Amino acid sequence: MAVVSALAVAVLPLAPASADPLSQAQAQAHQAALDVQRIQPRLNEAVSAYQAALTRLAGGVTSGISADQAADQAQSVAYTSQLAQRQRIRALYMSGGSAALLASLLTSGSPTELAERLGAVQHLLQADTANTARAVLAATQARAVANSSLAGADMLAETTSTVEGDLARVQALMAAAQARLDSLTASAKSLQEAKDAAAALAAAQAAVDAAASGAARSATGGQIPADYLALYRAAAPTCPGLDWHILAAIGQVESGHGRSVGPSPSGAEGPMQFLPATFDAYAVDGNHDGVLDIWNPADAIFTAAHYLCANGAGKPGMLATAIWHYNHADWYVQLVLAVAASLRIRYPT
Repeated sequence: MAVVSALAVAVLPLAPASADPLSQAQAQAHQAALDVQRIQPRLNEAVSAYQAALTRLAGGVTSGISADQAADQAQSVAYTSQLAQRQRIRALYMSGGSAALLASLLTSGSPTELAERLGAVQHLLQADTANTARAVLAATQARAVANSSLAGADMLAETTSTVEGDLARVQALMAAAQARLDSLTASAKSLQEAKDAAAALAAAQAAVDAAASGAARSATGGQIPADYLALYRAAAPTCPGLDWHILAAIGQVESGHGRSVGPSPSGAEGPMQFLPATFDAYAVDGNHDGVLDIWNPADAIFTAAHYLCANGAGKPGMLATAIWHYNHADWYVQLVLAVAASLRIRYPT
């Protein structure tokens, strides 16, 4: 706020009538350069924080999904191990029933042989129990990692929102400094100090733009649950020209395909993270049950297709604009497009 005030009052005093034009131009260029230099440290710090937050967010979008899939796979292994243990025990007894098993032990030729047979049976059962216990523990640990990763992605979204707010304030300072440069006379603009100040502002803007590109490069499309995959493919044709991979990319970025449905810090809800007022305005009954439910995957995904279409997603050259309306941020557009491109490789059709 102090910098804003400084810029607001940084108006050059009127030069004496006797001052020569070159001196006036030099004084104007020098003051404008000071204005830009004054905000430069804050600007550099904010851009760096913004870039780091976006990179973490993009990583969270991917890692949260990957961790969740790993947890599902570990749970499947644990279930398979438990099933195999039950089947082996059942087969052991069904091979002749418990009487046959007992007879096998009793027909042993010597106490030593009896002990060996008992030991073999006990070893088999103990090994099965140990393997199953390890699989269950691995599944529990994987689920804990997945939950932590998904929670971390939610926290990063809030952090990014905070950083974007800080960046918006800095951009206001940049705009004020740019206005100062724009107010210079042609002679003052041609001086090196003014050129250096303009170059510093241009570099800062380039860094802001690069932050979005960097975040997009670090995100990839993950595996889509079968039920969500079917919904994305079914909803996209309701907007002729909309690629279903775009819907899926938004679903991954927004909630990890229903894994983290909010409410978000901004009040967004459900698998496609709609604000309730926006959902109400564009709601579609995707599962045809007569209820418009922001939390229902079918309703949310079909509504997302409707909302994107209303903003031009099915028209040539309008896709980026439609995605921007979904979340008013250039980094978001690039992130969704990058995830969609990755999903097209994983799901070609």
